[in-house]
Amino acid sequence: MTTRDTFHGLADVQGAELLTPREREVLGRVIAGASNTAAGRTLAISPRTIELHRARIMDKLGAKNTADLVRIVVGQGARH
Repeated sequence: MTTRDTFHGLADVQGAELLTPREREVLGRVIAGASNTAAGRTLAISPRTIELHRARIMDKLGAKNTADLVRIVVGQGARH
């Protein structure tokens, strides 16, 4: 996956169909461990916009925090 690619490891994640293509890109950077600043640089958007996308992603996937989000995505994706 290149840095601008959409995160595709979501086939088994409940609620993933609700994510926009940009939210999938942001999620890929979050799962890779990027900070808001680094993710923003990679995706050419501000760190605040990354925060907003991350909040929407967490809401859509039912995550309480970033660690929970990673657990949801990696845990459910690993079942495939």
